[in-house]
Amino acid sequence: MAKVLTAVALLYLLSAPLHFVYGTNVLAVLPSVWKSHYLFGKRLLQQLVELQPNYSVTLISPHAEEYPVQQKIREIRIEGLRENWEEMGLPFDVEQSRQRSIMEHFTRLMYAGATNVDLLLGDEKVRKLVRSGEQFDLLLVDLFLSDSLLGLAHYYQIPTVVISPTGANTWLNQMTGNPQSSARDPSIFLPYSERMGLWQRSVNTLMGLFEKLTYNFFYMISQEAVYTKHFHTLCQLANSTLPHHRDLTKNLSLVLINSHPIVQYPRAYLPNMLEIAGAHLQGTQKSNELPAHIAHFIESAPKGTVYISLGADARTADLSHEKLDTLFDVITDLKDYNFLIKWEETKFYTKLPKNAMIAEWWPQESILSHSKVKVFISTCGLMSIIESINGLTPILAIPIFPEQEVSARRLQQQGIGQMISFDAFSYDALSMNIQKLATHRVYAQQVAEMRLLLNSTYGTPIARSIHYIELILSSAGGGDFLKSHANELNFMRSELLDVLAIIFLGLFVIIAVPFLVTCCILRRSYINQTALQAAATAGGVGHRATLKVIGRTNSTSGVAAVTDSPILDWHRRSSAAQATGVLKPPSSPSASSTASSISAVSTASSAASSVGGSPHTQNELGGGGGDGVTKREKFARQAAMKSLSQKTD
Repeated sequence: MAKVLTAVALLYLLSAPLHFVYGTNVLAVLPSVWKSHYLFGKRLLQQLVELQPNYSVTLISPHAEEYPVQQKIREIRIEGLRENWEEMGLPFDVEQSRQRSIMEHFTRLMYAGATNVDLLLGDEKVRKLVRSGEQFDLLLVDLFLSDSLLGLAHYYQIPTVVISPTGANTWLNQMTGNPQSSARDPSIFLPYSERMGLWQRSVNTLMGLFEKLTYNFFYMISQEAVYTKHFHTLCQLANSTLPHHRDLTKNLSLVLINSHPIVQYPRAYLPNMLEIAGAHLQGTQKSNELPAHIAHFIESAPKGTVYISLGADARTADLSHEKLDTLFDVITDLKDYNFLIKWEETKFYTKLPKNAMIAEWWPQESILSHSKVKVFISTCGLMSIIESINGLTPILAIPIFPEQEVSARRLQQQGIGQMISFDAFSYDALSMNIQKLATHRVYAQQVAEMRLLLNSTYGTPIARSIHYIELILSSAGGGDFLKSHANELNFMRSELLDVLAIIFLGLFVIIAVPFLVTCCILRRSYINQTALQAAATAGGVGHRATLKVIGRTNSTSGVAAVTDSPILDWHRRSSAAQATGVLKPPSSPSASSTASSISAVSTASSAASSVGGSPHTQNELGGGGGDGVTKREKFARQAAMKSLSQKTD
């Protein structure tokens, strides 16, 4: 029986994935020059190896610690990235960084990111690691401005997990195919919340279009050049084909986002995008551990302690002397409060007050969890907000960058903090808001409610992260069933421009074709009608000329000479013969009536001549001859109509 169980166990081990048998070796690359990104990723990896004994990590970062402080985590430090960042025109000085426009800052970020990745992959320690033959099972990477690092996933043939300490952004959404709308999702480079007006939506749309264009035609080109430079030779040595860089960006297995609806805003995420805000927190027991001298200083304050830190990267010592003097005056006057100040230099710029203590680095999470800490003066980074809510400490926000300004306004609306503009830094605003936040219990109560909401999700953030990582490692294709095909659509297809073109073309055909046919019919009808009117006008002119000829007066008899009528022609040839009876008129059906009419006309003409002149003169004076002219006009019209009908037939 024992042999059977042993055989079954061996078969189970042979059929199990290798990372369950030999352990999981994780390659983590955190290339960001911002220390907050490193702290978030490092804390995530620490909890990963603590909760998963079979995991080991190799961490590459410009902030890596030379001497490891934790087993199963090996760190490789890369030098020169921070200096290169500053040489590219991106200073860490608070005052200088605010002087650049958004567009200039955005453009410099793209090229600085590409050059930093080039330096990292070209570092001798990294090249030695890649060529050592060591195998890895998972790539965990911070992809902000460093897409070229995805070549490591192809080289080792392993799935990729991306971490985003600042939440989702346009580039990350485009790589994963996550839905993003300019009407709902503001750019991280603009100080807009999710509730935008018409003007803000217009600016956000233009900014989003600018981000996509620069990402595809500038950023991706520079990243692809770095990718080809460092991985083309490696793929040749490994007898493999180097895939296109864009294909790698569309093959991300999982994205871990440092976000939560209460600190940002509710939005849609794909199944392989997981919100893990609070994953870097150490826990209640560790957060309460403070060095004795710090705990004593905090507890000795009569009304409480105020903690001041502008973040892991912004230096308080870089503030202008005007702002530092204002801060110093507030600290001096508020004697009932103690102040812990993150100060990056060994000495304060002036004599330090007795109620203030400075240090280059503080155990921030533990300080904010102390009950005597009443106010946290911060720039409103995401990690600081989460730690402050978890420690039940209200925030006095002094934002520096656009995304921090959005977070500060949201905290003020939620009732857990107040905001002072960086440019409106004044003694009154600082002193009044510190005392307001420290003494009004409504802020502490509201922070307690927000803490409940922050921890209301199912399971802890780190537990959910480990669950999804295990799911990806154990499934075929690195969790392909979680990936969306939306990242395979180009801009025209994703924005439905091709569909809109077909719809507009169909509407044009439906509307334009009947319109054109109707226009052709009306034009044809108008041409025919114009031709008929022209023919009728021409006929009328001809017959009026005939009437003029008919109306000419015969000087001998005073009767009009007409060449067209045989009756009148006969009368013109011989009026004398007609009087003697020698010449008879030609026979016709209407000859007798016509002859009698002409005789009457002749008689009337003779009478007119004997009275007062020729009949032509009488007609001009409005006398006799009017009825004769009317009959001739009727006769001419009838003849013209008859002629026109014959032409038409």
